[in-house]
Amino acid sequence: MIRSIVGLGSVLAVLTAGLIAVPQADAAPQKKKPGVLHVYDGAALFTETAIDRGKVALGKTVFDHETVLTVDTHAAVPKDRKLPSEPGERAKFFESWAKSAASGDRAKGVYVLVCRSPGYVQVLADKATRDRGFTAENEQRLRDMFTTAFKDAAAAKKDGKSDEEILKIRDKSLSNAVEYVSGVLKGTIK
Repeated sequence: MIRSIVGLGSVLAVLTAGLIAVPQADAAPQKKKPGVLHVYDGAALFTETAIDRGKVALGKTVFDHETVLTVDTHAAVPKDRKLPSEPGERAKFFESWAKSAASGDRAKGVYVLVCRSPGYVQVLADKATRDRGFTAENEQRLRDMFTTAFKDAAAAKKDGKSDEEILKIRDKSLSNAVEYVSGVLKGTIK
């Protein structure tokens, strides 16, 4: 009987040691997350079809961390803001506007502010997205993609192209933005 108790004690000791060595639940690999696209198209720059396609495309891409792209368009500068007349001050103005507009859910990930008149695009990435490798150069590249497309759309309008053709140019910029952000951030694990 004493042997049985000692044997049982040895078994319990081994089992207890085994349980302690089991990895904790919070050490389990994180679940991949689909990307999210938010478009607040106050300037009516994109078609609903393009917005829906962008949401589906980014949603089908999975990331190790939350990945959000927000595109916020405005027809003009809000009445409560004063656009500076000096060209050198405009960049600061739009950056300040973007920072104040990028709040709540809009502050997550990559935020793009588009003003139709005067034409301007401002891109901001939050700290978590920057830590994942989305650099100031990536912000500039994304800004240039939109700016170029909007200039091309304006030129097409001047050339007498149809509204449908002009919308296709702008819609393509949204598609390209989704693809670009996905390409830069996919596979980042930091």
